[in-house]
Amino acid sequence: MKRNYIYIDDDKLENSQAKVRGFNSKYLNVCAEQHKGTWEAQLSYIQKNAPKIDGLILDLGLCDLPNSNSERADFRGTSLAQEIRTRQKGVILKSFPIVLFSANDKLQELLETTGADLFDLCIDKDSICVEIFDELSSKLYALAEGYKILADNNHQAPDILSNILKVNNKDIDERLISELNKLIGSPTHSLAHFIIHEVLEHKGVLINTSTLAARLGIDVEKSDDWGQLLKILDIAKYKGVFCEGWIRWWMPAIEDWWSTYISNDNIRSMSAKNRVSLLKEKLNLSELQAACPIDRAESDAFWTICQGYKRPIDTTDGLLIDGQENLYPWQEPEYVSIDAALRRRNIAEWKNVSVIERDFLAELQRGSVKR
Repeated sequence: MKRNYIYIDDDKLENSQAKVRGFNSKYLNVCAEQHKGTWEAQLSYIQKNAPKIDGLILDLGLCDLPNSNSERADFRGTSLAQEIRTRQKGVILKSFPIVLFSANDKLQELLETTGADLFDLCIDKDSICVEIFDELSSKLYALAEGYKILADNNHQAPDILSNILKVNNKDIDERLISELNKLIGSPTHSLAHFIIHEVLEHKGVLINTSTLAARLGIDVEKSDDWGQLLKILDIAKYKGVFCEGWIRWWMPAIEDWWSTYISNDNIRSMSAKNRVSLLKEKLNLSELQAACPIDRAESDAFWTICQGYKRPIDTTDGLLIDGQENLYPWQEPEYVSIDAALRRRNIAEWKNVSVIERDFLAELQRGSVKR
């Protein structure tokens, strides 16, 4: 079923429609509209059209340009989102995802002060390119579908894992189950925000495809049988809410599969070469190639991804990234490799190493320590 989003902007209608045209697909339609000028008119319009809205996309600075009636908006995207969330909490308005789509060099700073938890997804217009429209379109569709699933199951605490995450309790960290159960009955957007930002977007009980490849020791670009292996691993693929936009794998299921079909030896302690050798032998996948360590890395017992190079590393060859002091128990920290940290590769992704790593990194920069 096709899902419908409304994109509210202050630009000319033809310009706004051009900005979001790339999101449209056979599953998704995004219709651009100018703001209504006044706070009351805009909220009235959303309330009236809510039955046919599956999601809302907002520009941040709605007051920059007048609409076709020469009216300047007397509100911003964040204030509009706040009021919508308040009405959804009070069941005055049906629940649907809200996405921020804006170009602003201080976007992250603004979100930190105005409430990033208002939005299910934040998209920087300046980062948009043809290659990522499909990925973002899938996320928008997944959000619309997921909200409907959550709204239908948000009152059924005993069934949350089977109905929402599509997994058995035994495969999940009990502390995650406890946190999810606490959210049952809360506003749908609160539950959605937790699942997206604390479960799907944090490596731990679920991992993304690049981390999966790292833990299996595989160089995806050089492995023609990678697609075949993913088909075999479909039993461990996440099929719960928002799965259409966030491709993830249950790590407990991967470990069970490894011990059952590949080896009784702990995969974590193996080199990439040994992991791949076993996979080739047990699964008859001759076109798998082991990944190689990056510069300044000594181990190929890969377990995570360097956020500087987006390549596999062992955590022993990485530096902890700053801002991860308050992770949930089921979440794993992110790392940047020593070489990427020294060369400041892709620094916008990781910004800085943690406080406990900074003296060591400074010594490396002075050339007084080798690792």
